Amino acid sequence: MIESFLEKKSLDSSAGGQVSYFLGPKFPGRPTIVFLHGLAANHTTWGNIILTLIDLKINCLAWDQRGHGYSDKTIKHRLYKIAVFTQDLKEILEKENIQDFILAGYSYGGFIAQDFAIKYPGKASSLILISTNHVNPFKYKFFNFITWPCYIALTLAAYFLFWQKRKKYYYFNQNTDIGYWRSSLRGFLTMPLSINFWMLAEIAHIDFSQKINEIACPVFLVRSLNDAFVSLKETEEMAKNIPLAKIKTINEPTHFLAARHQQKTLEVLLEALKELGSL
Repeated sequence: MIESFLEKKSLDSSAGGQVSYFLGPKFPGRPTIVFLHGLAANHTTWGNIILTLIDLKINCLAWDQRGHGYSDKTIKHRLYKIAVFTQDLKEILEKENIQDFILAGYSYGGFIAQDFAIKYPGKASSLILISTNHVNPFKYKFFNFITWPCYIALTLAAYFLFWQKRKKYYYFNQNTDIGYWRSSLRGFLTMPLSINFWMLAEIAHIDFSQKINEIACPVFLVRSLNDAFVSLKETEEMAKNIPLAKIKTINEPTHFLAARHQQKTLEVLLEALKELGSL
């Protein structure tokens, strides 16, 4: 288990509830990669990647976002906004006095990374955005018109399922629960469905199109050959509008790069670190 190599820590968030995160061994003078997982996952998404980085003496922090893993799962809609996740991240970094860091955001975690970089310019030394949109993904499809009907349906479903709680949540280990359907099922069992639906509905509000040009640090846009949620056109527009952006492509036809192709994701991550002079 990856936890045997990491120290489990927690933060009493100013937004309410306790969020958990995991720190690797400390290597003074070396940068820290802060890993932000996707929806319905947890810190184990990055397990094999973190083990390699520890061998290379790179500091690592992997966070269980609220609603996930070991973190608070209070069923309150206001707690599952991108701004709240960003504030949690800021408070964790301040608590640990981490100043030289790279944000590695996968899918939903990439929204948080972008929001953080825009709100706190100059803090992150680089962003690595894996399978990540900068706007609602329907915008690049022919069915953008269903965005708000989906938002309403998900929000209503969340409130109808407000009663749904479990005494114990399944602990999802992404290193062992592989395969799309198996991992998807396990992911749903890690959190109340209301939280899952609220977070999905929040995607309708994602729109960094007018702000990403303010991100001044190097940004690596990691995409697959064929991603159902992130189109090549969108990635190219992101690269065009972010001053120091570079696209890196992994030869796999899936959105789930970090979850299902850790070795190839690691290789691209190491390439980025070399380009940044961190290896």
